[in-house]
Amino acid sequence: MEINEITAAIAIVLAIVMLNSIGINIAPLLYYAIIVIPIVYLLILAKRYVDAKASESKISTDLHAKIVLLNESMDRIEKKVEKIESILEKVSE
Repeated sequence: MEINEITAAIAIVLAIVMLNSIGINIAPLLYYAIIVIPIVYLLILAKRYVDAKASESKISTDLHAKIVLLNESMDRIEKKVEKIESILEKVSE
């Protein structure tokens, strides 16, 4: 069973009313919650952003390494092709 926002809000209001009726003043707690909840939310968003950037950086580094390896492989292939061409030129003479 899912609890939607309206049900949660009603439950919170009822809890506040019950606590106030037995003499527990939760107003100071609500003020702290109003301050702390957005800060925690922003910290969570910042952590997600940093994690995403770190992952993006790792992918970029991996791609760069693969490109370097491909360039080295192409250089080796080009040298072999040049050798084959020189051998073919000698054979054709």
